[in-house]
Amino acid sequence: MTFITLTTDFGTRQGSHTVLHGAIYGIAPDAVITDLSHEITPQDIREANFVVNNSAFFFPDGTVHVIVVDPGVGTERRAIAARIGSHYFVAPDNGVLSACLRRADEMGWSTEFVDLDKPEYWLTNVTNTFHGRDLFAPVGAHLGAGVSLGDLGSAMTDPILMPLWEATQHDDGSVSGEVIYIDDFGNAICSILPDEIAHLPVPNGVKVELGGATIDGMVRTFGDSEYGTDTLIALWDSSGYLLVSENNGTGGKVIQPCPGDRVTVRSQ
Repeated sequence: MTFITLTTDFGTRQGSHTVLHGAIYGIAPDAVITDLSHEITPQDIREANFVVNNSAFFFPDGTVHVIVVDPGVGTERRAIAARIGSHYFVAPDNGVLSACLRRADEMGWSTEFVDLDKPEYWLTNVTNTFHGRDLFAPVGAHLGAGVSLGDLGSAMTDPILMPLWEATQHDDGSVSGEVIYIDDFGNAICSILPDEIAHLPVPNGVKVELGGATIDGMVRTFGDSEYGTDTLIALWDSSGYLLVSENNGTGGKVIQPCPGDRVTVRSQ
């Protein structure tokens, strides 16, 4: 059984995402396809990095992840496939694998890459505007059907990488980062990890600053009884990162954070 995931910025109204299913089933009819997300903000390669890296590695070893967030579709940008640890990825070479490759570096995983320059593994007619259907999904299907990575294209060693989120410790001990992602509840996932503020008096002796608001201390979970609905709280998200949330509410009533906004944690 082969698992193939799909991540795109297509949305679901037009049906373009389901066409990828059809292109895959035509080559690998026994594949198990999972729609990881089709709601990436259009052309937002950075957001796609977060979503894929936060989800892909929960799938079984050998899973093929097809990513189509491709503002350069039809241009000279390369199409690539990669093995990152024990998972496979098919994507445009535009930096969308940067977070997964950073994870590989941190974990000591091996990687390999190919330039998808063998049209025999694409659909017969390749359009300039739908490489997801005509190139990426078919290649993912061939991988899932047992074609080796090396047979799909020419070996390469220089995938494009893009700058990613990080945290910075300052001379006064404070740590600053940025908002990475806003989820459907309006929660702000921020680029600060627990070990990066371990030198501060977490949880009760810190304050978290974001969007002109200050949160005193951190909580363990949503809905802690002493906090009223729509009160700003800070806690650790399931992704491992710092989360700023409006308790038991939907974001935007207190602050309206955006990706890239600065967040700071310091001693009270």
